[in-house]
Amino acid sequence: MSSSQTTVMSQIISNYEISARLRTLHNLVVQYAGEDRYEVAVSLCKQALKDLERSSGRDHPDVATIHNILALVYKDQGKYKDAAALLNEALVIRAKHLGPDHPAVAAILNNLAVLYGKRGKYREAELLCKRALEIREKVLGSDHPDVTKQLNNLALLCQNQGKYAEVYEYLRRAQRIFEKSDVPQRVFKTLTTLVRQSANTEVHEPI
Repeated sequence: MSSSQTTVMSQIISNYEISARLRTLHNLVVQYAGEDRYEVAVSLCKQALKDLERSSGRDHPDVATIHNILALVYKDQGKYKDAAALLNEALVIRAKHLGPDHPAVAAILNNLAVLYGKRGKYREAELLCKRALEIREKVLGSDHPDVTKQLNNLALLCQNQGKYAEVYEYLRRAQRIFEKSDVPQRVFKTLTTLVRQSANTEVHEPI
């Protein structure tokens, strides 16, 4: 599992209280996936999911967290459809328990957008990304560092569609936030470099 995926999961954890057991599961899955031991990582997730659904029901909030963890493993394996199915289930659960405008819901929308981007469905990905941006700006404020991550993804998605005016607008907005926060300036430099590359650049993971 890539460091960016770990960042995404850490973001999900920070936005939603989960049990120590699931934190341990997450750490083990990251470890095994990082060693390319995907079968072990998937098996751990599936067993944990089975146990939790049996004890607490299929729509328990922690079920959504396990779906997120397993989806990241599937994405790392290139199983984008399987990952998307899990994230859509997680989205329903999170929205039910936390409301449609919770940052944890935005995190799932963002992950779905990444998956759609991986499959070349840039327009669908852009819509999901915009919805995630709306939530984060509404709940966290327009100058929050998490907003820059969403602007980053939107810029990259628009780049893949040749929407360069929108790319630069999103990057300008991100730069303004960077200037007000402690986010390293290297991040903005990286984004600028990406924009100068071809429109075929692969959609990147959240920073």
